[in-house]
Amino acid sequence: MKKNALNWIVGIALGAIFLIAWIRIVDWQEFLSYFREFNLKMVLVFSLFYLLAYILRSLRWRIILKPIYKMGIMESFSIFMSGMLINYLIPIRAGEIAKSVILKTRENVKISDSLPSIFIDKLTDLFPIIFIMILIPLVSVKLNSALYIIIGLLFFIFLLFLSFLFFAVNHKTKAIRILNFFLKLLPEKYRGKFEDFFINFVDGMAIMNGRFAENFLVYLLTLLAVLSEAIYIYAVFRSFGSEISYLKILFGYTLMNLTYILPTPPAQIGSNQFMWVLIFSFALGINENLTSAAVTFSHLLTSIWILLTGGISLIALKINLNQLLKNNNKKD
Repeated sequence: MKKNALNWIVGIALGAIFLIAWIRIVDWQEFLSYFREFNLKMVLVFSLFYLLAYILRSLRWRIILKPIYKMGIMESFSIFMSGMLINYLIPIRAGEIAKSVILKTRENVKISDSLPSIFIDKLTDLFPIIFIMILIPLVSVKLNSALYIIIGLLFFIFLLFLSFLFFAVNHKTKAIRILNFFLKLLPEKYRGKFEDFFINFVDGMAIMNGRFAENFLVYLLTLLAVLSEAIYIYAVFRSFGSEISYLKILFGYTLMNLTYILPTPPAQIGSNQFMWVLIFSFALGINENLTSAAVTFSHLLTSIWILLTGGISLIALKINLNQLLKNNNKKD
């Protein structure tokens, strides 16, 4: 069985488990009642803050990549949203590699040169886990064992990535020795190519060294993106009649957003619904049927934003989606 097919099967199965668990929680009569007085105009207007968060993240990636390739603002947003679209459709985070493939195809930027910027960009996305841990004593939440496990796992992944970054930058020779040990498992004809790729990748991991002002700006943009998305989610819950505070929404959605680093089903169907109820209802005390109504509409609206902006971005970049997915499997 092909690896991609297996990823799809695992992703769909995972989504089905989450979806069934969510369906068993919902009282559908009460769920539908929340749509009768739903403030549609409010959500549509505030959904622009959701789009703003992606603009901010694309600017962040633009800053990180600057020593390798200087992108225009629209170009960075288009490539970033193209990757988001692929991530949304394929349950293996192929969109991250796709951004490097697009740069390779359009600007002949080597994948091993641009990929470290994407790794650091995703590592920066995990930075708010520290923000979450600061917010816990400030927000009256009842964290159950599942949430403790999620927070602990995300914090572990953050430390793991951070450790890998530190080790690769400060102990390059040792990192290459470790690689060579594992490369012995591969046929000899492939070893040289993998070693060259890894050396370029490790060199690229130092891309933010000495850039103090830009480092500060990268983390500031991350914080602003989190605050912007939380404004949109706050508007969603308010439009359905919830009285929850913005601080609780900030805590809940920041945690929710961090879970996207973990494997998700195609289009996040099932996982989104279940995780929203787990965080916003079981931890933050919002009625589970109101939360279910909020996540159902929000998921639909954000899917439209991602499909629309991602599709337009691919057209603007003159990239064929099928060809891009094929090129995703190719090396430098």
